[in-house]
Order: sequence, then C-alpha cells, then structure tokens
Amino acid sequence: MFLKYLSMKNISTYLDFLKEKGKPLSEINQGSDEIALTAIDALEALALLKDIQTPILGGDILSEEKNELIYAYQLWGEEYYYLSWYCDKNENESKADYLQRSYALARAGIINANKAAEQLKKKCYVVLVTG
Repeated sequence: MFLKYLSMKNISTYLDFLKEKGKPLSEINQGSDEIALTAIDALEALALLKDIQTPILGGDILSEEKNELIYAYQLWGEEYYYLSWYCDKNENESKADYLQRSYALARAGIINANKAAEQLKKKCYVVLVTG
C-alpha cells in the first residue's frame, strides 16, 4: 500500500509540474491534452518520469511564433522533421533496459532539438509522449 501511495504521489507531482510549467497544445490540436515544455523543463520532467518508471514513447518538437506553438519543422523547415523521435520497446528487451533506453533517447532528443533552436535563434518546446 505504501508503494502505491508513493507512486500516486509521484504521478501527482509530475502532473502538477506539467500544469505549472507547460503550455497546452489544444490550440493547434483541437481536443489534445498534450503539454509542451521548454527544453530545460522537459529535462526536469524526464527526471520525474524516471522516478515513477514511466517510459518515454517519443517526443515532438515545437517552436513558437507570435505566441502560438507550431511544430518546429513547420516553422524551421522540413529538414528539422527528424528532431521528433519515438522509442518502441524491442521484442526481447527487458522493461528495465527499455526504460533506460527511452530516457537516454529522450535526453539526447531534447538536447539536439535545443541546440538546433539555439542555432536558429528560436524557442524550443518539447512534448513528451509517455506510456
């Protein structure tokens, strides 16, 4: 029971973090409940998700123009489409290995997208897709 309480508390902490730091995507995706975070906040969210052993299935990279969120490749150019990523579990991969790989891939994806944004002098936002 105590472990279930800790897990619920950590999930609540993550959801509160999203609510406090994030920007809802409902403006560009009607009915979406996804939340975009700055790259720095996305790295912090990654740590929270690691605490609750939640895999990162992928990430979408967005930017901002005139206070509106836009998928980065739509603003920066099609050549930046690769910045979004996904991470499927391999057939013979253990849950622990998959979790670690999903966190490593997410961290690399966030850092790469932020570097591209800095080079372009644009803002970078990340939507973490969780499982």
